[in-house]
Amino acid sequence: MKKLLTLIAVLLSISATAKSIDYSKLAQHPRLILKKGDIEVVKQKIEEDQPLLILHDIIERRTNEFLAAEPTKYRMVGKRLLGRCRAVLERVCFCSYMYLISGDEVYARRAEKEMLAAVDFVSWNPSHFLDVGEMVTALAIGYDWLYDWLSPESRRKIEDAIIEKGLRTSGKKRWWSKTHNNWNQVCNGGLVMGALAVYERIPEEAQNIIAEALKNNPIAQKEYGPDGVYPEGFGYWEYGTWYEVMLIESLRTALNTSCDLEKAPGFLESAKFMNFMSTPTGAVFNFSDTGNPMNAINPLLYWFALETGNMSLVWQDRERLLNEDVVRGVNRQAPIAMLFASRCNIKDIKPIKEKVWAGDGTQPVFLYRKGFASSQDSYLGVKGGSPKNSHAHMDGGSFVYEWGGVRWAVDLGSQDYHSLESKGIGIWKKGQNSQRWQVYRLNNYSHNTLTINNRLHKYEGMATITKLHDKKKFKGADFDLSSLFPDTESVTRRILIDKNDKVTCVDRIESRNIDCAVRWNMTTFAEAKIIDKRTILLKQDGKELLLRVVSPSNAEPYIMENNSKNWYDVKNKGVRVGFTTTVAPYSSATIKIELTPQK
Repeated sequence: MKKLLTLIAVLLSISATAKSIDYSKLAQHPRLILKKGDIEVVKQKIEEDQPLLILHDIIERRTNEFLAAEPTKYRMVGKRLLGRCRAVLERVCFCSYMYLISGDEVYARRAEKEMLAAVDFVSWNPSHFLDVGEMVTALAIGYDWLYDWLSPESRRKIEDAIIEKGLRTSGKKRWWSKTHNNWNQVCNGGLVMGALAVYERIPEEAQNIIAEALKNNPIAQKEYGPDGVYPEGFGYWEYGTWYEVMLIESLRTALNTSCDLEKAPGFLESAKFMNFMSTPTGAVFNFSDTGNPMNAINPLLYWFALETGNMSLVWQDRERLLNEDVVRGVNRQAPIAMLFASRCNIKDIKPIKEKVWAGDGTQPVFLYRKGFASSQDSYLGVKGGSPKNSHAHMDGGSFVYEWGGVRWAVDLGSQDYHSLESKGIGIWKKGQNSQRWQVYRLNNYSHNTLTINNRLHKYEGMATITKLHDKKKFKGADFDLSSLFPDTESVTRRILIDKNDKVTCVDRIESRNIDCAVRWNMTTFAEAKIIDKRTILLKQDGKELLLRVVSPSNAEPYIMENNSKNWYDVKNKGVRVGFTTTVAPYSSATIKIELTPQK
């Protein structure tokens, strides 16, 4: 009840603040995230701070690659222009930043050339409005940051495109403006930045766009609550949250107000969630439609460190930057993060002390990191949630596990959308019978969870955390998975990791009036061998792990291929390992599995 009252109070505050915006005090250009004097602060910080110097050098090298490249050309991929729009945003943002830092007009001319090429696109593809949101953001930033350098003719062309190909293509339905996911954040955030950039041209229209965004944006923000879990996973946190932060900061720099958007329950806490979603091997807990990024840095965390005063939030990224060889690229808005980083007071920064982070909400998770300093540290991430969540998989109760620099329990991640859409697979349709659930990587057959009677998890089901364990000897969580399975009375999962890095998974199944054939599954890239009826030996990178069934005594071990027979599924490496058993009608069984590192 207290959290609900907090949410209501924040929503009322946002609404009241939005109505009190004084547009007569709109700042002069630059007014989007960047203010006059900020660049001098960035220059000074680069000289003082080695990780930021490295990040700046990465941005500079990337920008110099753009100088010789032709401007982005209009090209649809299936129903999307999104890749082109993101390319424009990256080039404009990077080149504009480098001009401001260096004063070299070659960068300004390259940003202008990119923007004018985008102006000439036949459209920005409003039928897939994420594309418009990103393109409006690209041109709004370039127009605003280079305002004093651009000629009146170029400014006019860019203004016209922002208005006619961006702001005025949103239509009346604007279904995306009321969604609970990243679409809301990207589209509303992009339109607000565009409206603020060209405000003088269309003041009344701009005010309406901003008011509508501030009314609807909290719908997406509610998903962070109550504790900071972002239901769409690691990759989409970075996507949606970048636009949330750009929205907040653009309001601050242009209108001297954030409308209290940063106060949404769980929003600031989500930065700790992201630290724990990153794993010791450099991978991430890649549930939902997330790929398999390695050693990716997330400079947006500087904004959260600045907001919360908790500089430990950026410790991990800074360590990766100091080991520049492991960095696999930076986000297209990385130059914006330099503005946030330059404002941080980073002295004697320490890694996060806690070993456990857990959060409730529509996608509850338990996350354990033995430490943040070594790739050899153990890691356990377990999730609940529902397949009906945005970008979700049928993976309630699934987990990933690392020990000794090896990921033993693997999530395969998502499959490229276009690879499925181009084959006519309806991955965006809702419901139990959606084709989405026939895709191997998206259903429960490939995940580290239970499958009963070879049936899919229930689309309307929801796996919840019922208890957390945070003791010296072991840490973990209890999950209620009952609503995921149509043939059982109840299903629970307890998963613990002890001080010696051993994981114990205890599942209890109560059947109804039919036999329940239960498959306990774990996907792994390790070499697997059944050494007796109770034990499977896993070997990878010179390390060994024993997967052992303690109970029931009649469980049978298996090693299965890690692919389906569907012609549209991508091929996967690795195998599926685990145990099968049958629970008789109107009875119960306990499946206890141990994952024991061989040290």
